[in-house]
Amino acid sequence: MNLDLALGLLVSYLLGLLSLYLTAYSKAKGANRALHEDVEKLEDDKQRIIAKYHSEVEELKKLHSLDIEKRKYQYEDKRSQFSKYFTMLDQFNGRGYKLFVERFSPMMNEYLASCLEGGGSNNNAIVIFNNATQSLFNELYEEQIKVANETNSIRLVSSSEIDELLDKLELAMKKSTDDTVEIMKFMSTPQFWNDQTQIAPYKNQAEESGKLVLRYRNALRERMKHELNEI
Repeated sequence: MNLDLALGLLVSYLLGLLSLYLTAYSKAKGANRALHEDVEKLEDDKQRIIAKYHSEVEELKKLHSLDIEKRKYQYEDKRSQFSKYFTMLDQFNGRGYKLFVERFSPMMNEYLASCLEGGGSNNNAIVIFNNATQSLFNELYEEQIKVANETNSIRLVSSSEIDELLDKLELAMKKSTDDTVEIMKFMSTPQFWNDQTQIAPYKNQAEESGKLVLRYRNALRERMKHELNEI
């Protein structure tokens, strides 16, 4: 084999090796580029997912915070109205007791004394006494109307269960007020002065009415506490 032929074969062999190397390098470079692009795409996807996650988390935090504030407002609003209602209800009950004990009893004693001084017939004393007792009755019913008005405001935020108890309590309070008025009316009659035992049925009825008011009051209080705890 002459030298030129040998050199030709060597060059061809080297060119073949170079071609194989360049082909392999090109493929490897393409694979690396594809891999790099895949990595970049995965990183972009990851960042988008992270950004979406953070956005959703922040939105959930915002909604949760708003929900907490809303619940807090609802709780405070209901608690305030419920407390105001029971304060007025207790004042109404105390007012009825004070009107009867602190004002009606002295009025009646004064009326009886005037009648005795006048020999059992004193028209002026009767007029004064009737006007005074009627004023007491009006005050009782005015207090009841105040509680009824407050009841209407409670209904704006109350459940159907509370509405039902409010209806029952309102009727019981009206009955109790009417029974109290009937007692005071009967105590100003000659029948009571002649035989004070006759007041027993009126007294028993008033006591039953008072127990019913207390029963519905306690049931209403427990229901309101339950609903506040559910907020």
